[in-house]
Amino acid sequence: MTVLVAIPVYRISCKVGIDKARPWSVVDESLLWAVHQGPTTIGALASRAALPRQIVVASLARMMRFRLLEAVIGEDGQAGFRPSEYGARIIASGGSLPYFPKQTSRRVGFTLERATGYMYPTRDARPISMAKIERERSAGVDVRIVTVEGAPPMSHEANVTRLCTMVERAHDEQLAFIDPHTSSLREDEFLAVRVVDGVFHGLPAGATSQLRTVISNAAAAPTGAAPALAVYSGPAEDTTPCSVRCEFDPSDLVVGGDAHRECLLRLLERAERRAIIHSTFLSDQRFGALFDRFREACLRGVSIDILWGASSSENAIAQHESEAALLMKRVLADPETRGGIRVHMQSTASHAKAVLVDTPEGEWIAAVGSCNWIWSPFHSVEVSVVLRDPAAVAEVARALQRLIGRRPGLSHPIANELALIARDQRKKGKGVGPALVTVLVGDDHDRLLRAASGEAKTRMVIGSHRLGATARTGAVLQAEAAARAGASVCVLYTMPSGPLKKPDARELTRESAGHGVVLTKVAVPLHAKFVAWDDDDVLVTSFNWAAADTDPNDPFGELGVHAHATGIASDLLSRISALVPDLSLP
Repeated sequence: MTVLVAIPVYRISCKVGIDKARPWSVVDESLLWAVHQGPTTIGALASRAALPRQIVVASLARMMRFRLLEAVIGEDGQAGFRPSEYGARIIASGGSLPYFPKQTSRRVGFTLERATGYMYPTRDARPISMAKIERERSAGVDVRIVTVEGAPPMSHEANVTRLCTMVERAHDEQLAFIDPHTSSLREDEFLAVRVVDGVFHGLPAGATSQLRTVISNAAAAPTGAAPALAVYSGPAEDTTPCSVRCEFDPSDLVVGGDAHRECLLRLLERAERRAIIHSTFLSDQRFGALFDRFREACLRGVSIDILWGASSSENAIAQHESEAALLMKRVLADPETRGGIRVHMQSTASHAKAVLVDTPEGEWIAAVGSCNWIWSPFHSVEVSVVLRDPAAVAEVARALQRLIGRRPGLSHPIANELALIARDQRKKGKGVGPALVTVLVGDDHDRLLRAASGEAKTRMVIGSHRLGATARTGAVLQAEAAARAGASVCVLYTMPSGPLKKPDARELTRESAGHGVVLTKVAVPLHAKFVAWDDDDVLVTSFNWAAADTDPNDPFGELGVHAHATGIASDLLSRISALVPDLSLP
């Protein structure tokens, strides 16, 4: 008996660049450090390190090839070694040793079977189309097409992870880039396995036992039975926020409009070759006021991408598409910025506000908060967090990748780049320091606010630009829970929004006061969105707590950072009080 079992698959392929080079070992770094302590000979190094002489010679020769060491002749006439000026700078900086790979490019692809999430190289078993399956059926073959409930995760992040698994099979190979223009995603193909008297033909090597069970069950069903049904049983995507230990300086909490303008300009000045800016809204006029500083960055060779995310209505999207066109016209009219700045024409549909830049030291810096960097006049009270720890920056890059790379393929160039930035930053090691930082997206905000309302012991302050129809469920109920537990609670806002009018705001203020919550309309524009509780916890975000809901259909539409550090909440509230006249905070 012969049965053809067809299981639906995804097939993804693209052209990639691969860096190949032998990485530096712990032995190499240890020997370089030993030489840094003072000029020394090969024999002395081999003796001190208890290593064979051949290993020491090979390591020193490689370091000399990359200009990390230089030879010197001692007073006794023996040849010794010491760090070059370049090598000494690297040792002093604490940075990683230089990496000079040979880059090659090739087209790679993988096929993802939908019933169990089993992944295999496309070359191991060619998927077939429905048309070919129908031809088999017409030829009299007994065909069983498996229907799958559920599916493996197909987010951009999941697919880049799979691509890295396919490419980085050798320890000296690393994915360098993904060519988005060559990306291809097929969703209409099948893995075809012939089952002849219980023997599988055409099954890829290494197939899981779960996949074999699915095929066996489909083949064993009676002829003419209903289509075989399988429930997806493979791994699920982990979207749990990751907390990172790091150093956190009070100056990395940016408060106030002028401070945000200076923060943006400092980040542009620090950028070595790359800057990525996401601003919900765009303004060509306000971009023009900063244009000279953007030009200076381009003159240094910095490549800048400006993304935006307005999506509240078709009119808002059309307005900012028009502003994006004006920005691009300004950029193209200047020979110094043409090709150096890219203004994206399509909305990301995200309310996030973030800046990501690299530095001359090979590190990256991220800023996340409430400020619309390419729209703001920098007159309102804004709050953002600057992150420098590589592990924390990796989480920001990952979050930006998730909100930009909405499509399941690998066709978004910035999302591809962010995935590789996140990978490289994670490789720099787990963060160490007294502060604990967590990057949040979407409904992570709701979960944290509920947790904060239960944790607050002495005080809780919620800042929201607008007070809207969702104010009670979005912020006030959680504030009331903290008040019932004995905390002093205050909710700040600038203006009523949407269907909520001034009389409604006054009524909500009276009602909240009866439950221990002070609802305060501030005297100056407050565009900041934050939650501060007790002395050591702050959440800085793009999310309007009192005027918006997280959208389950847009799980990455908001971006925030929760920081737990000694005195950070006290510091934030004192700085806000200094900017807002007659503001009484708990």
